[in-house]
Amino acid sequence: MIDLARLNDHSRHFASLLFRQWPEWIRHARFDPYEDFEQEALLVEVPRPVDGSSHGLFITTSEWEISVGFGESFHTRFGAGGDDTGGDFYAEALAFIRDFVDEQVVLATARQDGEWLGGWRIDRRREDPAAVAVEPGVAVEIRSWRGTWDRDLPA
Repeated sequence: MIDLARLNDHSRHFASLLFRQWPEWIRHARFDPYEDFEQEALLVEVPRPVDGSSHGLFITTSEWEISVGFGESFHTRFGAGGDDTGGDFYAEALAFIRDFVDEQVVLATARQDGEWLGGWRIDRRREDPAAVAVEPGVAVEIRSWRGTWDRDLPA
């Protein structure tokens, strides 16, 4: 098990908030092995509950920000670039994770001829995932944490 006391201040603070909400996720935590500069950063990789996919949810605190991703094609950042927007980026990251795990937010990615075009969030409280329009030649993949809203929209 990871020794949280060895994390840097930023990572330790976020870890305390994260594991307070999802204590079972601590078993998926480790020091970020992909981070050469900031070796005290946290990496949490939680398998997707619907299929146990190793490409589930990942959370990292490297580069003094919080990155949250899912699968191989989507990630978003909180606190990126050290911008002081006046918001609490720790709370914003936790809110996004909570919304994703509760399936209030689902994720979409688009590809054309197998090449990744981009990814975006669909907030089910304001948008209907079934209403996603597909442009000619573009395939869209919609994924949710538990698979409830998974859809493949072929090109």
